[in-house]
Amino acid sequence: MIIKRHLGLVLVTLLLAGCAGFNNAKKASGKDIGEDEKNPDERIPLLREYHLPEDMVFLPASFSWPAVAPGVGVITREQNDPGAGLSEHEKETLAESFQTAYIEGQLRQSSLEGVLGGDFVHGWPPVAPLSWVQNWRDRSSSPNTWGIPSLVLAIRGITGNAVFIVRGVILNMYGRSRGINGANGVTGYGAPLSEEFLYNGGIAQCFDYGLIHAGAAGTEAFIPHKLPVSEEETSMPGAVGDFPGNDRAIRDDFQKAWQRGTHSNLRGLNPDGSVQRIDFSEKPWEIPADSGTIHIDALYFQSFNQGSVLFLLARSRNAPFQTRIIAGPFLNAFLAGKDNPLPGTSSASIPTTVSPGGFTEALLQGLGLYGIPLTDAYPALEGGTYREAQRFSRGWMGYPPILPSTSAASFSILMDLKISAERR
Repeated sequence: MIIKRHLGLVLVTLLLAGCAGFNNAKKASGKDIGEDEKNPDERIPLLREYHLPEDMVFLPASFSWPAVAPGVGVITREQNDPGAGLSEHEKETLAESFQTAYIEGQLRQSSLEGVLGGDFVHGWPPVAPLSWVQNWRDRSSSPNTWGIPSLVLAIRGITGNAVFIVRGVILNMYGRSRGINGANGVTGYGAPLSEEFLYNGGIAQCFDYGLIHAGAAGTEAFIPHKLPVSEEETSMPGAVGDFPGNDRAIRDDFQKAWQRGTHSNLRGLNPDGSVQRIDFSEKPWEIPADSGTIHIDALYFQSFNQGSVLFLLARSRNAPFQTRIIAGPFLNAFLAGKDNPLPGTSSASIPTTVSPGGFTEALLQGLGLYGIPLTDAYPALEGGTYREAQRFSRGWMGYPPILPSTSAASFSILMDLKISAERR
């Protein structure tokens, strides 16, 4: 039989209706667990201690699954473009990768407003394309070397499997003719391999041919042939995404996350074991959202580097989740336990379990407090300093101020939370 976990959750409202339906969850690892295994959590012990980071807060917020704007991912019909020669399945897969990136941009608080000028996904450069690209509009973008203030570029390498957005100061450098052989764009820098990440006091983005680095003071530089990790660390361990039953979709999604993390300065990502599953198929976990209730059927997770990094994937019948990475202070806060919530959470929202201890219980408690991670951690420039935030289904985790577009009211809430934490 499969051991069942019965979890209770008290509904609360704190700028967001609480998570509901952590009921009848089943712990599984691809096969039934024997009745004589009284405490399955002992199979996955906590690999380290998780201490609540200082100064970090949680900003509760309502959640609505982003809508994809019309035209996003639509492939050009130009006969001279390589898109015209793709099969229907290849076109569908390519279109979905752009739509996924658009949702990612919305979740990261980008002010995306759809396709710029009715542009289509097309090969770039036109002769001997190195990438697929589509021009999008972002109302928060600033003037840049491309001469279009609202421009952001959504780019996928011609042989890649993911689309990344190039914007802001990185986009400005991407338009300068300082890349390989004095070229700009994809010809000089290559296609992006990651989103932006914190790096040497500023931000950076990894490209095929090197790193573009931008400091908080507005300085920009291209470091050719540079990756954020060593060449040895770019070799993926075979156990990444390993799940009993050899679920190809699970493996592929975890491996995409591994590549994304490696190119975003997460070093030496070595799995601690195989992928584990928490099954909600008998009664899905229901997450209230402004766009309608989201039903979670299962959670898949894998830890790395002795519990220092966590990959987490939610499987839903009505929302296209991706594997997300929780690391550093965000993971410490997420797994610190129900007795150590961040300022901004409520103890009444924490689920309780009938079986003690273990990694799975800590994970479920983190989900009860903060919800499912919707993004990886991402940087934002505030007051001349880059800070990180991470979006969860119940709000944002980060350091005040944590949102690029935080309203005055929300900022006041953040500062009140920080002051309250300091007085405790």
